[in-house]
Amino acid sequence: MIKSLILSLIIMVAVVGCNDDRQVPQENRILRYDIPAPVGSLNPLQTDSSGSTFVYPFLFSYLCIPDEKGDLQPDLAVSWVYDPSALNWTIEIRENARFHDSTPVTSEDVKFSIQNYLTGPKGYVRETLKSIDIISSTRISMQLNQGDPDFINKIWDMCIVPELIAESKVFSDSPIGSGPFKFKLRQGDQLVDLVANNEYYAGMSPLEGVIFSYQADKEKSWTRLLAGKTDIAHEITPKNYQIMSYLKDRFHFNIYTLPWYSILLYNTKDPLFSDVRVRQALTHAINRPYIVEKMLTGYGKIAKGPMGIDTEYSNQKLMPLSYDPQKSMDLLRLAGWSLDEDQLYLQKDGRIFEFTILCFKEGFIPIRIANYIKLNLFELGIIAHVQILPYEEIVGRYVGNNQFQAVLTEFNSDNSRPEFFLKLWTPVSCDGSLSGCFEDKEVTRLTRLMVAENNPEKIKALCHQIEARIAFLQPGTFLYHKTIIDVMSNRISLPSPFSLTQEGASRLWRATVK
Repeated sequence: MIKSLILSLIIMVAVVGCNDDRQVPQENRILRYDIPAPVGSLNPLQTDSSGSTFVYPFLFSYLCIPDEKGDLQPDLAVSWVYDPSALNWTIEIRENARFHDSTPVTSEDVKFSIQNYLTGPKGYVRETLKSIDIISSTRISMQLNQGDPDFINKIWDMCIVPELIAESKVFSDSPIGSGPFKFKLRQGDQLVDLVANNEYYAGMSPLEGVIFSYQADKEKSWTRLLAGKTDIAHEITPKNYQIMSYLKDRFHFNIYTLPWYSILLYNTKDPLFSDVRVRQALTHAINRPYIVEKMLTGYGKIAKGPMGIDTEYSNQKLMPLSYDPQKSMDLLRLAGWSLDEDQLYLQKDGRIFEFTILCFKEGFIPIRIANYIKLNLFELGIIAHVQILPYEEIVGRYVGNNQFQAVLTEFNSDNSRPEFFLKLWTPVSCDGSLSGCFEDKEVTRLTRLMVAENNPEKIKALCHQIEARIAFLQPGTFLYHKTIIDVMSNRISLPSPFSLTQEGASRLWRATVK
């Protein structure tokens, strides 16, 4: 049956491909890009969570961009120098850079952009920067409060915007950048059309333009790709990838494991989850190997802690807690929980072990996984309810807040930005940590030492200690890192490996159409 389906699809693609040659002429040099979220504001100073983030690498310039090896290469900045004795960075901006309205990009624009990012999307590095001074129209000096030879890596991805108009209302709908493409038009949150910038300082793109189309249904985006109606599909399912494996000569693939990890975060302020033995027991009760192998069909890795997996910051000696229902029950008994008279439900002091898991309505697979976790816990006599709510409502309940019991969410394990880690897992402000107000004195102490440390080896050692401590405390069950499969039609020829990461997308302007 499956082979017949695959054969039918191959025939369909071949036929549609022939028709597509008539519908979309080969001389049409437009990159068609399906994005999985509505566009929203196109002002990068206002948002970092909508579909507009897919547009930014084409529309705006960055100070510098990592190459395929992760080393920073010049973009808008042609040089950057750090003086450790003076705690000072000096950045030189290229002289021939122009915004899309032909006005020059100046130091004032760079200063304005950095300062606004540090009060918004990049707020977690704000305390590192003391001041920014204008040396000339193409040179700025950044004075730090503490030594940080890696500071440029924390701000490279800030979009540089024109100071004089970036805060105007019209900028959100029709922005002006200095990137390889200019804004042409938009259709609400559904479509954005860009055209090549013939004054781009690195040379005009071989592409005529880029059209971004919001497609909420990933299955639909995949069929659009097969039918030749789009060039890019994000995060196709493993099932669809297996079908497309018969057509590999027609597509570029990028398969990678996200640094983001899925976590069932517990409210450690809630008496139900205040005992570390209870949190450990819940993790032992959840069959994570089954989730990865069956529900993700092998396209994922079990998460073990907040430092990610297979990175220099991750403690390689640390192993994920095992799936062990018996150990889970033993820990629950030690914490005072026992089955009721009917041997059905766990109870303690007359209270049944019952709680609610919040889950984003925007995620199909996470909802399935939340319901599977519910079944795992029910086998022990724990009643878990799954409540599906909009993204913004759930975030408001647990980010710097404790108005929840448990939430299935995702956190970033990118440890090149220790200040963000500090804000995520320690109460750096009166609002509490971002992770549901979790707090542990030893984690806070070690994390502050990590942020203040400059020696790479000492930073790694501190990361290992922090990870071991958090993995023991289990403020949440670290579930999995998802493996992503992105696809692009091979009618697009690439000068570098295909990637839709922020730095990878920043190189797509060099692509050509076969």
